[in-house]
Amino acid sequence: MRKMKAVYLTMVFLLAALTLAACGGNNGNNTPATNAPEKTAAADPTKEPAKEPVTLTFLIPNTDDATPYTQIFKDFEAKTGNKVEVQALPGGDYDNMLKTRFSTGDFPDVFLMQPGTKQYVKLRAEETLYEWSGEAGVWDNVIESITEFQKDTSGKAYGVPFGKTGMMGVFYNKDVFAKAGIEPPTNYANLLEIAKKLKDSGVTPFYEGVKDGWPTQVFYLTGWVSQVDQEIGDEGVQKLNVNGMKLSEITALKDLFVKAKEIKDLGLFQKNTLSGTFDELQNELGEGKVAMAFMLDGILPQLEKKFGNDFVKEKIGFFPFPSATDTGTAMITPPNQLMVPSKAKNLEAAKELVKFMISSESVNSFYKLHPGIPIFKGADSELYPSQQTVQEYIDAGKSKVNVQNRLTASFLDLGKILQGFHISGDVDAAIKEMDTNYVKDGNSKRLEGFE
Repeated sequence: MRKMKAVYLTMVFLLAALTLAACGGNNGNNTPATNAPEKTAAADPTKEPAKEPVTLTFLIPNTDDATPYTQIFKDFEAKTGNKVEVQALPGGDYDNMLKTRFSTGDFPDVFLMQPGTKQYVKLRAEETLYEWSGEAGVWDNVIESITEFQKDTSGKAYGVPFGKTGMMGVFYNKDVFAKAGIEPPTNYANLLEIAKKLKDSGVTPFYEGVKDGWPTQVFYLTGWVSQVDQEIGDEGVQKLNVNGMKLSEITALKDLFVKAKEIKDLGLFQKNTLSGTFDELQNELGEGKVAMAFMLDGILPQLEKKFGNDFVKEKIGFFPFPSATDTGTAMITPPNQLMVPSKAKNLEAAKELVKFMISSESVNSFYKLHPGIPIFKGADSELYPSQQTVQEYIDAGKSKVNVQNRLTASFLDLGKILQGFHISGDVDAAIKEMDTNYVKDGNSKRLEGFE
């Protein structure tokens, strides 16, 4: 009996000791017991499981240089673990191949597209593309004129601008100006005075490439942002977008045709305008035989090939088409845009890639390989002095995107119309044909207001 009692007492003591040990593990000391199993991440309901890396597809025309994107994608992979596979499609058939992939549901994760809201119509953006207007951090560093341009009439943006902007305006030979003792004009009347003085000094004031056709458009497109936009404003452009206004109703547009005719009648163009070409223009401007040309910035690399980098940096200047009252507004051309299908397989990772691409580090990496006028505030890019002039207009809020990019319908065959106008000089006939072709294009695209 005594033996059983001793066993009983021993068991009681053991149980008491175990109970005290358990209580001691919860005495405010967070150190786990040595025999307790460690918690794993998967067992912790407050911690998200690690995401598996994905491979994103990035579509680009094979006419674009993929080199600057390659470095950005390497940096993206290092940061996120996600890879980016670049798929280059034939540039000449890029749009059609992209539409085919959309129709079959073979969506890329991200793709590069031409600029503008015209692409929204082409790709039925409301049905197929992710909308960015309310996305935090996307628009903070984009310059104002590009931000305005990127959004449609309802304020939605289905693409994120990426790349550099171009420019159109008046390129001039600085040596020719210096020898004539003249400076860039302060208004349009002053421009004519300068041109007359140059002619009197034996230099051809302006060169016009009528034979090539397309160079003739620059005068009117650059004149639009400095003169027509001042008359009709953004509201007028929106009316044109839905066929609520006729081109023939715009007094400032008619005045541009009158001004072009005046330059010709005053003999301020070269003598052989009908045989004028872009190639000859480069030679004449570079050799100082011509003082000025209404032209796009594609002339800069061509002049560099013919006359050297120092010549372009030191001898070529730029100013916008002057308005009646001041130096005018710099006309800029928008960059391409990044688009993400709303049904992309890796939608969240694709959005992350776009945001990474527009970060300051990625943007500066891009401009290091592809220098040009940045569309991002504070970006670093090596510029020609003529481009720096445009940068100063942008910084001052005096830039505007080419109206052709702001309108969904296009000025069809404008170069051909202007060739005919250069011969006939019939202002009303030229504007009527321009208006007819514009409405025709709107009808063919089945745009609102045109049907």
